[in-house]
Amino acid sequence: MRMFLSRRAPKAQKGPVIKRLLIRCPSTAKLTPSGQTIDESLWTAVKVKNHKISCPHCRQVHTWTKKDVVLAR
Repeated sequence: MRMFLSRRAPKAQKGPVIKRLLIRCPSTAKLTPSGQTIDESLWTAVKVKNHKISCPHCRQVHTWTKKDVVLAR
């Protein structure tokens, strides 16, 4: 008896890859969702102005920039 294993080709990505913006708390280093999303391919070219977020981890208001952002899966 022979068994044949078939390998499935990876599915082609359709449309843009949308990522959530997570902000890293400077005090605790924990991530907080910003409520914003972006097409992953546009992230490197985008200019981000300073924004403020109320952090649930340390209960402070943080001003965040692009360097504080992590793109979620």
